[in-house]
Amino acid sequence: MKKIFYYLYAACITLSICGCEDRLDIPNPNKKTSETFWKTEKDFNEALVSCYTPLKNWNGGYYGTRGFMVRISRADDIIFRNDIQDIYAMHRFTNDANNAVGQNLFYQFYNAIYRANSILQNITAKDFPKEYKDKVCGEASFIRALYYFQLGKEFGDVPLRLKASQDPATFQLKKSSQKDIYAQAEKDFLLAVDLLPLKNEIGKPTKGTAYAFLGKLYVYQERWKDALDVLKPLLSEPYKYKLMDDYSWNFDEEHEHNAESIFEIEYDAAGGSDQWDNGETANSAQSTTIAVEYAAGEVGGWFEANVSPKMMDIFMKEKAANGDFDYRLKCSVAFNYKGCMYYQKPFLDVFKNNPEGMNSFWILKYQNSKTRKQEVETLPSYINQRVMRFADVILLLAECELNLDNIHESVKYINMIRMRGNNLTPYKGNTDKRSVKQELIHQRAIEFFHEGERFYDLRRWGLLEEELEKQDKARFANFNKRHYYLPIPSKEIQTNLLCTQNDNR
Repeated sequence: MKKIFYYLYAACITLSICGCEDRLDIPNPNKKTSETFWKTEKDFNEALVSCYTPLKNWNGGYYGTRGFMVRISRADDIIFRNDIQDIYAMHRFTNDANNAVGQNLFYQFYNAIYRANSILQNITAKDFPKEYKDKVCGEASFIRALYYFQLGKEFGDVPLRLKASQDPATFQLKKSSQKDIYAQAEKDFLLAVDLLPLKNEIGKPTKGTAYAFLGKLYVYQERWKDALDVLKPLLSEPYKYKLMDDYSWNFDEEHEHNAESIFEIEYDAAGGSDQWDNGETANSAQSTTIAVEYAAGEVGGWFEANVSPKMMDIFMKEKAANGDFDYRLKCSVAFNYKGCMYYQKPFLDVFKNNPEGMNSFWILKYQNSKTRKQEVETLPSYINQRVMRFADVILLLAECELNLDNIHESVKYINMIRMRGNNLTPYKGNTDKRSVKQELIHQRAIEFFHEGERFYDLRRWGLLEEELEKQDKARFANFNKRHYYLPIPSKEIQTNLLCTQNDNR
């Protein structure tokens, strides 16, 4: 049984609107304020929980329904249909600074950063045990680092806010460079590494979690030796991470928090029934609509997106060691092949009255295809989203070794991924740097399909335009350099007069 994350409404409200009360009013003893809230360890525990809600808010949380769509819609492996206009605009590269989803994403980042800042400011003067204060500071620092890493990754240059303030005078703030945003994330990850425990409550970051994200941040900055130094220790004691023999265990509800999982977003049947709420009221459901979004209409889904033919070509490039399809393909995509099951029925039976559906490629990751006959809104999904897997650490290590000209070591890590569960044979291609780089690119495309890595991988490798044009020339016609990052929302430009739009936005 997964641990239930109860959402603490009082803490969320306090961290969102505290300080706005008229000081001449008589305080309501039943209403939390910044003056009455930060008293006990329980208050700080509640405040920490409130920091996770912006991660999975359905309409702006980076790992919620719309945030997930932002991360997967701009690459070459998935095709979105014209249903959710703001997402479709991102998919077709016609979005601008007025895009509502982009705006929600931006403000959910800062909402969470404000909460982490509040915790870090208020814990300092408290007479709590050092062990407890260290744990709180470690967790809050990790949260702030995670948000700043993703904020810089998505928007580039943005305001750097390190103090929680309700004073309007502090709202006006110039942008900091992406380099400075990443530097702050690094500083916070390093503090988290020092303060977080090796083991923590389910759903909470650990020392290993902080190391993994710090290493990934270094890779994004092409600091290969630094990344190698923090990622390599995760392969041995005291860490217990390992690849699951069965790849599908990384995307179902039954095998959550397995040894491959480094950090997950928690979903559970706690809270209320409203899936479209902000996640912070008594009626908010603690579930996700991700599964119903991508399922076919024949099984109750909303068929928002399908796998691109280009991605299928990547999947089909190499057969498994036993001559069958790559097992990761069969875990990731349902399509018309012998023996394919889709929502507990033969694929051909599901689409017998829909030739178009029969010839399409349907996403399987994070779907309940093996345990349900349908995906429907009234039966929410509770599959945790794996934010960081050990497989990512392995392939990041392969990339580091490759860029440090340690070809043999790079291939060793690539083979760990290839030979998981005896799926593929060891790499037999050429061992020059260019060939191994192509194999690394190929393996990351397959391994992290529908996990929100592809767009950012192609961007940092300098391959984004080339691969987008191969996928769809008409779609690529709308693309230019400004689509490397999301524009700062127009609302921020209008209200924060010191903040300017990023170049070419």
